[in-house]
Amino acid sequence: MKRIAAVMLFMSLSLPAHANLCFDNAGRDNHIDPLLLMAIGIHESRLRAGAINSANTNKTEDVCAMQVNSIHFKELEGFDITRSDLLKNPCICVYTGTWVLAKIFRQYGKNWNSVGIYNAGAGKNRAAIRKQYSDTIKSIYRILLARQILENKQATQNPTYPSNPQSLKPAQFYPQQGVK
Repeated sequence: MKRIAAVMLFMSLSLPAHANLCFDNAGRDNHIDPLLLMAIGIHESRLRAGAINSANTNKTEDVCAMQVNSIHFKELEGFDITRSDLLKNPCICVYTGTWVLAKIFRQYGKNWNSVGIYNAGAGKNRAAIRKQYSDTIKSIYRILLARQILENKQATQNPTYPSNPQSLKPAQFYPQQGVK
């Protein structure tokens, strides 16, 4: 578990700023916590934009960082979103995965079982798989939440950037070296 937590933390820290913005915007626009979306992306693909899984038992495939299933492709055509778009544009991928999850939330409610449906579907015979998936996402989500709380606490207690950039002195950048 500690190894998984370390990998997840590293993955979330190494995201480019524009990728974080995609999660933030998609979450805001769909009323879903961006950290939950990021947790799904971390687990599904380790946030690899070009990830493809063709090993599904129902002969479908999952693509992009959010592992959007091909059962949605026909409906996505109505939005002019193609499989290629999902693989080439990380923000389209994140927005599409968010759209899928938002549809599930509208149909089944905002709960951990619905998060499990994102991966395992709603079939009665899939309850154990949904539970296992949602427990994993919950663990990643809690790590991301804890990281955010720590970052917010550090930012308020020890701000890195003063509100007035002209007031910066070199010593503020190198406090341990005592440069003045």
